[in-house]
Amino acid sequence: MKLNYTIDCRHCGSHTEYSATVYYRTLSAEEVERKMHIDTECAMRCPVCRYRLNTTEADFRSQVHITREA
Repeated sequence: MKLNYTIDCRHCGSHTEYSATVYYRTLSAEEVERKMHIDTECAMRCPVCRYRLNTTEADFRSQVHITREA
């Protein structure tokens, strides 16, 4: 299964797309996003401007969007 995710940075307005291959039972993108714990102590940053994306879990979920590809 392939997960495609996009980062829409609120700070600089950049739109960055990534994809990753996941090797476990098939989950929908909604299930992955629901089960995913967002660490707010270790900074995750925008690849363009280095703005911190995960100050809160809600802040991260509003800027990072996941879609599933079979």
